[in-house]
Amino acid sequence: LSFTPSHLFSSTCTLTRFLTLFFKYISHQEPAMEETQSFRLIGKTDIEKIPLDNVNGQNIVYWWDIQQVFPGVKQLKNGEVTITMMRDSHKNIIEPHCIKHYPNVVLDVVLSQISTPNPGFEGTVLHKLDGLHDQVDTTQRIAKEVWELANQMNDRLILIQSKTEAILTRNYELLEYTIPRLFIVLPEESTSWDPKTMLRTKFRLHFICECGEHTKASGSKIPHHLHLANHEGYVINKPTEFFKKYGPFLTLMLEMIKVGTSIAGHVVPALASLKVVDILDYAHSTIDSVTSKVIEGVDYSLKYLEESRTLIQKSDGVDVDGNARMSQQDLATYFAGVEGLEGVDLRQLGSYLSASCSDNLLGNLYRMTTKDGHVKWVCRHHYRAGYQEAHTQKLRDVVKLAGGVFDEQLGSIKVTLESSFAAAEFYEAVKKAKAGVYDLDITFRWDCSRTDLEAFEKALKMSSVSILRLDLHMFQASIASNIFSTSTRYEILVRIMEHTNMKMIHIVISKDFMKLPSLQPKRSSHLHKLSIEMTPSRMEASDFRVLVKSLKTNNPLTTLNLSNNLIGNEGALALSEALKTNTTLTTLDLYNNSIGKDGALALSKALKTNSTLTTLRLQNNSIGNEGAQALSEALKTNTTLTTLRLQDNSIRNEGAQALSEALKTNTTLTTLDLQSNSTYYEGALALSEALKINSTLTTLDLQTNSIGKEGALALSEALKTNSTLTTLRLQHNSIGKEGALALSEALKTNTTLITLDLQYNSIGNEGALALSEAFKTNTTLTTLDLQYNPIGKEGALPLKNVSKASRCDIWTMKYE
Repeated sequence: LSFTPSHLFSSTCTLTRFLTLFFKYISHQEPAMEETQSFRLIGKTDIEKIPLDNVNGQNIVYWWDIQQVFPGVKQLKNGEVTITMMRDSHKNIIEPHCIKHYPNVVLDVVLSQISTPNPGFEGTVLHKLDGLHDQVDTTQRIAKEVWELANQMNDRLILIQSKTEAILTRNYELLEYTIPRLFIVLPEESTSWDPKTMLRTKFRLHFICECGEHTKASGSKIPHHLHLANHEGYVINKPTEFFKKYGPFLTLMLEMIKVGTSIAGHVVPALASLKVVDILDYAHSTIDSVTSKVIEGVDYSLKYLEESRTLIQKSDGVDVDGNARMSQQDLATYFAGVEGLEGVDLRQLGSYLSASCSDNLLGNLYRMTTKDGHVKWVCRHHYRAGYQEAHTQKLRDVVKLAGGVFDEQLGSIKVTLESSFAAAEFYEAVKKAKAGVYDLDITFRWDCSRTDLEAFEKALKMSSVSILRLDLHMFQASIASNIFSTSTRYEILVRIMEHTNMKMIHIVISKDFMKLPSLQPKRSSHLHKLSIEMTPSRMEASDFRVLVKSLKTNNPLTTLNLSNNLIGNEGALALSEALKTNTTLTTLDLYNNSIGKDGALALSKALKTNSTLTTLRLQNNSIGNEGAQALSEALKTNTTLTTLRLQDNSIRNEGAQALSEALKTNTTLTTLDLQSNSTYYEGALALSEALKINSTLTTLDLQTNSIGKEGALALSEALKTNSTLTTLRLQHNSIGKEGALALSEALKTNTTLITLDLQYNSIGNEGALALSEAFKTNTTLTTLDLQYNPIGKEGALPLKNVSKASRCDIWTMKYE
């Protein structure tokens, strides 16, 4: 890790000033004679004038200058007051010794008793030798301080280098590396540092291209060192929270960009040595000042981080000196555990950035994998340098011809193949493009043969695909029988599952597959997630019996979608018996199956013992209050269900009250959908009481429940204390302006709600104005939907201004 003297001393301006004084002291440069300090021996009338020195705008007199004129000086007096040496902010005597200037005052000099006013030649020589000895001592002391400071700076750089190396050499799995991992922040506008205005500074996040040895190709003429991506950056809406969470990581990245390093195939030149095109991803620019602006921006961001760290410590009750530099131990503690961001930290970036950008946090970078299988995010120039453009273009053309989508930035393809010819062409393009595709969502929609599947398996083996979604639900019984007619019926799919590059596989099969043996690959450490989904339609009774029997044997089916099959309460009873022993199914969809209250009662009994089901969809099944009450009893003991959808089930306030009681003790449910029921105000009131206690529910859907303004008032009170709910949907509830006013008051203190949907609620201008006022303090809401409300320009304009100033998307149009 290289560094320059200018970097070494950039943050220690006192040292620079000290060295200036030191060399001036050594050379004894005479200051200007216009300003002087008057002295006289105490009891005498003769006045001596000694020239002043000016340091940092303050006039002073060096003690050794006084000694030259008055050898043996012991002390100085201003009348009865003894003059003391000047001290710094820490009460330490400043070196070299000096006193401040006393304008228009004659200071009295008191000599030591052994001294005489006229020392003669011998005394003068001895005095000069003493002065020289003092000068040598001072020189040695200053040299020691410089050496200690250099060692401190060196230790700091070693620590930063080790932490930076840990970040750059950390390997990520494709599943957890959905957005770029390296970034810095720079002020949005060039500005000089001022602690008084720092909190008003706007910052942008800039991603870094991770190019290096892995992107170099033979004949490549472009540099392959880390650099800022060619993107305007993302506005940071909550800088205080953002810097508190990512501060240590950002400090390391900024220091790396500023100083430069070379680690594990990554080269980062010192920022000051770069040209404009090196900094901004080869952007065409003729502005010579861009480099200096980036350097100034990095310095500003580092100062901001240091100052914000001090403010955070003070807010936490820690007694810190804002002017003191961090000790090596404190710095080590600050950087402890910083070895790269976890997947969850990367995914949370969107909550701090502009909402309009949160859906595409890629910064014009492209995802690629190295020969070792490590994931990197690089700019388009280095992406093309790493892959053969002709093969990538061929893949683009093939996917487009098939009506698919190829997202090159993510390396993902979604395509439906309808013939053997189209499939063969696609397989060949995928094999030749190699590392360009990692995520493949593919549907087979033709009478494919065993040979077709074997060709697909070989293409996957030669590609970099590690996330596969394979849809085979269109297979017919005769086709499935032909494909899997041998003793190794599932051999091809099992081989695909056992490919070492596969990390996640989801396969959708038809009902004809349930008569075949289970898909059971060998145990492997590489496959993180395997899920198999079945979506049968218009099932016969015989088929349903086979399905239920297979569920009891724990086949690997994880998702079962039986929507629109009209299995009735008897079918629900059969399924509930299977669920009591099944240990693989995680998602069950029974939408529109007429299971009624008896079916809900049967499923509720299964939920009391089942330990794997996480999602249950029961929309449009007429379970009524009795069904809701049965499910609420199951929720009091179930510890795995996270999503329960009960839309359009004729649930009234009694059913909502029962579910509310369950929410007071349940600790796993995160999503409750009660859309299009009739819970009314009483149901909303009961749910609001549950929200004051519940600490896990994140999504509540109450649209079209006639809760009215009273229901909105009740829910608003809950939002003032609830700290987990992130999504609340209240469309079609006639809450009016009174409900909007109540919700706006709740939003002023709520710190967790992200999405609030208030469409079709008769919210007028007054309600809109109240909601806009809430954004003066609310910093978490990112989506507010007010469509189809009678909001005119008077209410819409403040909301529009709020949307521009904050990170929140506010929808107010389409009123009818």
